[in-house]
Amino acid sequence: MKELKVSDLRKTYGEKTLFDQLSFLIHEKDRIGLIGVNGTGKSSLLRIIAGIDRGDGDGQSVFAAQDYRIGFLSQDNQLAEELSVVDALFQGTSPLIRTVRNYEKSLLALENNGGDAAVLKQYQAAEEAMNKADTWQTDTTAKIILQKLGISDLAQQVSQLSGGQKKRVSLAQVLIDAPDLLLLDEPTNHLDYDAIQWLEGYLKQYRGALMMVTHDRYFLDRVVNRIFELSFGKIHEYQGNYEMYLHARAERERVEETQEDKRKQLYKHELAWIRAGAKARSTKQQARIDRFDDFTD
Repeated sequence: MKELKVSDLRKTYGEKTLFDQLSFLIHEKDRIGLIGVNGTGKSSLLRIIAGIDRGDGDGQSVFAAQDYRIGFLSQDNQLAEELSVVDALFQGTSPLIRTVRNYEKSLLALENNGGDAAVLKQYQAAEEAMNKADTWQTDTTAKIILQKLGISDLAQQVSQLSGGQKKRVSLAQVLIDAPDLLLLDEPTNHLDYDAIQWLEGYLKQYRGALMMVTHDRYFLDRVVNRIFELSFGKIHEYQGNYEMYLHARAERERVEETQEDKRKQLYKHELAWIRAGAKARSTKQQARIDRFDDFTD
């Protein structure tokens, strides 16, 4: 079973601490919703896991097997403007994706220049490579993804796309690449209802792991099986979907409030004892005074 481990991750920006010794595991088949108020570093954490950014210090904080592949959907457009849509879609590094890309490009060329002998020869070679590598299922899956996300013109240049179209192409690209871990930052942006419904089903049955940030609480509730709440530089982990998280967090806060009330009551009791003129006449009394000093630190 493939896993990714984050260990003792620390990240600061100026005097602000985003992450303070974060440690967690992402298991195969995990569907993790990363939540937290704005400014807690959700997108920054995704970028660090993806290898785009790194934590403080010289040591490594993210660990995975050498063949562990990560796909990252950013909120920002990261597509090269000079690429065609077909090149942008099939940028994956796996041999399967490269084979599909060559086939789709040769198919486009054949459709536009079917009478050219060189183009026909190139298409036949690409088709033979598809047969040899047995990548027709990958190609079929890719076409389903494109159709569901409303992407049809593969010859179009990225520079000609709207912001919403670029986001859908970026989403299709990471889904087609089928990495071990999908990192999705607001994946439902620019998607219509039908596309969101399809994406929900696709992510539920995805063979790898998923960590996503989304403001769509209904989508989050239906897809995830774990919640990571990022708060004050720490992560609180919860099992279950978003609704289960809300109940578990309320219980955690109730327990913490009870513990804090007990601490305050103990503090008042010890303060009264100190004010009564307690003197360190014995080892036990001295220990009690020392404990009171710990309260005030």
